[in-house]
Amino acid sequence: MDCPICEKHRYPTDTIYESKNWVITPGPLASQILGYVYIEPKRHVENWAQFTNDEIYELGILIKNVEAALIEILHVDRLYAVTISEAVRHLHVHVIPREQGMDVKGLPLIEQATQQKVKTEKQINEDQLKWFTNQLKNYFGLATSCKG
Repeated sequence: MDCPICEKHRYPTDTIYESKNWVITPGPLASQILGYVYIEPKRHVENWAQFTNDEIYELGILIKNVEAALIEILHVDRLYAVTISEAVRHLHVHVIPREQGMDVKGLPLIEQATQQKVKTEKQINEDQLKWFTNQLKNYFGLATSCKG
């Protein structure tokens, strides 16, 4: 099986959070959306029906905790959680924040994240992405003991 997500998990370089079942990694800088992350199952899953109840339960908690972190760190106004899994069959969740005052919303913002078709004027650089990644790592370092 030639899966880029499974390969990424074999040789992790940018993990923000990891549990028994899930990994959170930053979205690409090319998306130009600070706070964009992926939530990926560790095992190769292509359909929702393949998840265990425990995996689905944990996913809900992770989305909730990521949203709380993004609200605290970036003052996010809205959070989009999207799965597409066409180009990469390994099911994963794109978690895409919309900051307060951002003009690009809904499908155009999702397209910017998932296709790197930049529509926003605000530019982010590698240092800002590293800063955010460290903030989120710190948040999860403190928040993992109080799940649910």
